[in-house]
Amino acid sequence: MFVEGGGTKKKFLQEGELLFKDGDPGDAAFIVDSGCIGIFKLVEGEEVELAVLMPGELFGEMAIIDGSRRMAYAVAKEESVVVEIPAKTLEAKLAKSDPFLRAIMKILVNSLRSVHQAYMRRARSVTDYLNAIQYHIQGFRLYLTRLDEDEMTKAGMEKLAEIERLVDELRNDFKGHPDKRTNVLQDNDIERKS
Repeated sequence: MFVEGGGTKKKFLQEGELLFKDGDPGDAAFIVDSGCIGIFKLVEGEEVELAVLMPGELFGEMAIIDGSRRMAYAVAKEESVVVEIPAKTLEAKLAKSDPFLRAIMKILVNSLRSVHQAYMRRARSVTDYLNAIQYHIQGFRLYLTRLDEDEMTKAGMEKLAEIERLVDELRNDFKGHPDKRTNVLQDNDIERKS
């Protein structure tokens, strides 16, 4: 794969080889020439796969565009070849582009980072899961109250009350349970009924 501009080079990676790690500076972007690259993030000891990149796909550019450090790590999922595009080359090309388009690109990168951060805040602990169930019960109850009053609605409300009772039982059962995972969902993420 040819990329116009100085300093580009091919990197050959063995399966399982690390290309960059979380927190590294964004000194290059990459295009998959062959093989397959996985983008991962370690969250509370759990490896979460964020993306799988195939030939022709660009990655690692976000750290260059917004000047942040790497938010995840990249590993070859099989023998792979990537084209390394130095930050200076990408920055020079971006500098030649329309300022409005550069601004839009930065907004998109910030939005994508926010999406990844929100994804990382999915339920992890027992408390998170129970709070999420409670949240959805409340949403379903609100839906039922907007329906015409009929036998189906009354039966649904009774079943929701039973589910809530069971969730409260689970909450009590797990009260003293030493959960290895920390809560990631805050009160403003999931409003619980007191």
